Amino acid sequence: MKKQRNKLPVTILSISLVLFAMSQLVINSILSPLGIELQRLNIEKEALIEENREMENQVAKLGSIKVVETLTEKRLNISKVENQDIIYISDTGVIAER
Repeated sequence: MKKQRNKLPVTILSISLVLFAMSQLVINSILSPLGIELQRLNIEKEALIEENREMENQVAKLGSIKVVETLTEKRLNISKVENQDIIYISDTGVIAER
């Protein structure tokens, strides 16, 4: 009877260690695919951030006044007039309408 009592703490400790090891294996098997998915999503996020940065740069370049002037000249055949004639009318009877 005394030998069985001495074995009881060792048995409980052994069972506890086995259960702990098994629970860690189960947790790792659940978390491992999630970690891989998280890593894949982080890589995708970084690629999208870089793509967004490139698009913002492109919008900034295309929005510049020089680009707009060049596109209006080439595509719409609208050019900036260098010499403008201004005619002043000195008739005080002319009233502008809204």
